[in-house]
Amino acid sequence: MEIKVGSRGSELALIQTRSVIQKLKSVSPDLEAEVEIIKTSGDLKKKPLGDGVFVKEIDRAVLNREVDIGVHSLKDEPTDLPEGLSLKCVPERLDPSDVLVAGTGQKLRDLPVGSIVGTGSPRRIAEVSRFRSDLEFESIRGNIPTRIEKVKEGSYDALITSYSALSRMDLEDEISQKFDPREEVIPAAGQGALGVVCRRGEESELLLTKINDEEKYTETSCERAFLKELGLGCRSGVGAISDVKGEKVKLLGLLNNEGGRNTVKMEGDDPIELGIRAGKAIKDAR
Repeated sequence: MEIKVGSRGSELALIQTRSVIQKLKSVSPDLEAEVEIIKTSGDLKKKPLGDGVFVKEIDRAVLNREVDIGVHSLKDEPTDLPEGLSLKCVPERLDPSDVLVAGTGQKLRDLPVGSIVGTGSPRRIAEVSRFRSDLEFESIRGNIPTRIEKVKEGSYDALITSYSALSRMDLEDEISQKFDPREEVIPAAGQGALGVVCRRGEESELLLTKINDEEKYTETSCERAFLKELGLGCRSGVGAISDVKGEKVKLLGLLNNEGGRNTVKMEGDDPIELGIRAGKAIKDAR
């Protein structure tokens, strides 16, 4: 079987894509995979304009049969998929925690007053500001090594990013502090997970189900249902983290907005129903 895989061209994206291909070959040894690098809006614009800027062109290429599957960081994939597109595969999820990378290795508590922290995420800004309201936050662009270099050269005093991104690039040594994802900084829905899309009802869909991690798929489905119920995207003040405990699914949801910080903790049997129920509850609490 031959398959064409759509991917962004960044080093991290290609690492993620190669990981998916390796998993596919483990269940289909005769598979021949070709990687097609696709430029996305997020790669071309200096400032992302909204959700989906890193995935839309790849999804379009899948639907247009230019590629067979597309590999994404799942948190970037909008919850409303284009008609005809299938997301039935979450092949892996690393630790979803956020981390601090500081120029001289300081913890968050040790950063001087007024330190400039690189992040454009409303969620990260709101969560970290609970502990350090005296810091300055500025958007930071570029791939992961570029962002780290900007910190080292002094353009920023620190940056906040995901543990999974640094882990996949073998850059864990750059981490100054990892935030507890339940007690300190609640991560974005689907953070740390890969999501693979394909056209509905085609052979590639069946192939992808063979490498799907059912537990991680359940977790992220719950988080994405919560996000969808709120009608917001990954670049909002929403966070969510879910756990599968036996037959039960547990969800911790977060909404930061003008009204303040609201969280909800719930559990249930069905991940989608739970995410929707938690979303309704947090909207009612605003």
